[in-house]
Amino acid sequence: MGWMGVTLAFVAPWLAGTIWLRLLIGQPSSGAWSLALGYGYLLGMLGAVAMLYLLSPLGLQMGFWLSGLLLALAAGLGVRRWLLSAKARPIVRACGAEQAGVWAKALTALVLAWLVLRLLGLAAEVWWQPLFPWDAWTTWFARARVWSETGELVAFVSAEDWLRDPSGQAYSIAASAYPKTVSLLALWPTLGYGAWNETAAKLPWLACFLALGLGFYGQARWWGATRLTSLISVWLLLSMPLLDTHVALAGYADLWMAAILGLSAIALVQWSREADPRQAALAVALAVCFPLIKTEGAVWVGLLLPAVLAARLGVRAFVLLLLVIGGLCALPFVVGGVELRIPWLGVLEVSASTLQIPFLGRFELGFHDSWAAVVKNLFVFGNWHLLAYAMIPAVLFGLVKAYEDGASRWLRVELVLVVGSLLALFVLFFFTGAYRWAEQSTSLARLVLHFMPIYVFYLLTLWVGFLRPASEAKTLAMTEAEAQRLSV
Repeated sequence: MGWMGVTLAFVAPWLAGTIWLRLLIGQPSSGAWSLALGYGYLLGMLGAVAMLYLLSPLGLQMGFWLSGLLLALAAGLGVRRWLLSAKARPIVRACGAEQAGVWAKALTALVLAWLVLRLLGLAAEVWWQPLFPWDAWTTWFARARVWSETGELVAFVSAEDWLRDPSGQAYSIAASAYPKTVSLLALWPTLGYGAWNETAAKLPWLACFLALGLGFYGQARWWGATRLTSLISVWLLLSMPLLDTHVALAGYADLWMAAILGLSAIALVQWSREADPRQAALAVALAVCFPLIKTEGAVWVGLLLPAVLAARLGVRAFVLLLLVIGGLCALPFVVGGVELRIPWLGVLEVSASTLQIPFLGRFELGFHDSWAAVVKNLFVFGNWHLLAYAMIPAVLFGLVKAYEDGASRWLRVELVLVVGSLLALFVLFFFTGAYRWAEQSTSLARLVLHFMPIYVFYLLTLWVGFLRPASEAKTLAMTEAEAQRLSV
């Protein structure tokens, strides 16, 4: 069907995800449609490739059209339900309406224009630039093209298994054990095209960039930030050079990991402040997909668990729990090592020299002095503008405020997410063989990219929660009052 099929491949899952999320949100609220569009694309596309995978025994083209038909049906039912509910709803002003001054409106328009121009520039790169990234050549797009050409999800195995395969039906790549989801995301629009097309395969990365910005803006407005503040925070995120590079040179999995991890963690922070089950559902729905994007996603899921405990426990109980967990982590080093055989999972081994985790692999432990490489990547190279410099005082300020105001559960949750991610990266790049990635400036910045939406949202919440000007505080008070009026 050519580009008409590609259009349908994007519209069906995006519309289905958006309209049902908007129905889930319910009453008018600031940023509701933006949030639904951002989260709706990610959940819709993940749902589409999940159905494609389940229906693949029928053939990829048949699986694509069946999946597309089901998504179109879901979108149609959602639109019908929305129209019916709209007739029954009274017309009310969405909460969060604000009276911005002329200069604020002008600056808002300028920031929005910059974001649109940035998106158009990246769209031109995706459209014209040939497939370039190394990971795309070796893994993600390699599998997608083979599946597109063969019309079935043929197996990819290690070189040893490929040599031992008498059928000759399997294919081999170095990263054969990597999750299939990113390759399926690249494959999906090419099935709508009807043949392999590199440009069509790269378009999901551009849409992921847009969805990240929309979801982030929606959450910023939901938090209580003004339109201008929300747009500036989106600009801070979407203008990061490395993030833009992962769109212009589409083909790495890290953009997807950043969008899904970031928006899941932000929803978790929102839930910790309001105990809103809708935000909890968004956080969980995206969190279960972490291991399906990249192998390290299983570790990133573990970073959310302490944040959940921080939201549910008091300060003393949470600190006590951290001390207990720290003691349990130190125990294997004191007794010389611990090895556990976990049914259906495998072997968990922890010692002073070895760490083996089911599904992740075996790591040799030992301290490596990676400070020079890490400082260069974070504070010298131009990947993040000046964000690394801003995070140092922001974390210190947050720790002081968390100590002063124990009632701010959301601040404790954010600090657990920020500090926990930094500790995880510290262990990875200073105590495992991944230190070479830091020395060679390869994967260090790409893994830091996964947490950039969390870091920018943390800066935004500090501004709105503690540093906002009086005019924005007044707007936030009006927003909360309007929300209470609508909920009565």
